[in-house]
Amino acid sequence: MDERKIQKSFVDQITGRKKVKEKSIGVYKYLVHHSFYDVLTNTYPIFSNLIKKKNFIKEFDKSIFKFMQTSAISPYIWQMPNEYRKFIKKSKFLKKIKYLDDLLHFEYTELYLFMQKNKSKKHTKFNMTNNYTISKSVLLHKYQYNVLASNFEDKEKTFVLGYFDFKLQEVAYRPMNDLLFKFLNFIDKKISLKSNLRLFLKKNQIPYKDYVKEFEKALKELANQKVLV
Repeated sequence: MDERKIQKSFVDQITGRKKVKEKSIGVYKYLVHHSFYDVLTNTYPIFSNLIKKKNFIKEFDKSIFKFMQTSAISPYIWQMPNEYRKFIKKSKFLKKIKYLDDLLHFEYTELYLFMQKNKSKKHTKFNMTNNYTISKSVLLHKYQYNVLASNFEDKEKTFVLGYFDFKLQEVAYRPMNDLLFKFLNFIDKKISLKSNLRLFLKKNQIPYKDYVKEFEKALKELANQKVLV
């Protein structure tokens, strides 16, 4: 057997694709699996407690082996949990947990936002006549469940903003109403924030004078948090 076949056979065995032929290889299989297990359970603590509580450990283990064989591609460990989330969403595993994608997505964002903290642009004094866009270093997402309250019993559309709070030096989350959420997604960086707001309110048949002060207050706060850059 040539070197490439030997290496492929070894990889197939430690990832669970083939039956382990030697005890020594079984040790490697355990170590690789344990590494994946540790990263996933540390990134997803609520999910980890859930699978233990519902006795889904065996199914979780099987999903890890399948994930290792097919979808773990990124060379960066911190990106691997999100690859697992995407894998699970398309797989046959853990389908009894209806809210699983919302849960995994929300739990992963804390790690993601922490890793983006040094990418934010310099702060400039807020002005509605300036051009702004949403920072690529924030989370702006609509969930089907109230993830902020950890309520997964009933569906409840929840609009969430996540960002790194530089004063507190930690990831922060805040709920948003659907109007502000839609506006933040509406912003065109080619025109001023004031022009964006006029267009958005006109499109939604909302009087500009009645809402401009309320919007300006919220947008100034978001600019100070480097959500708007």
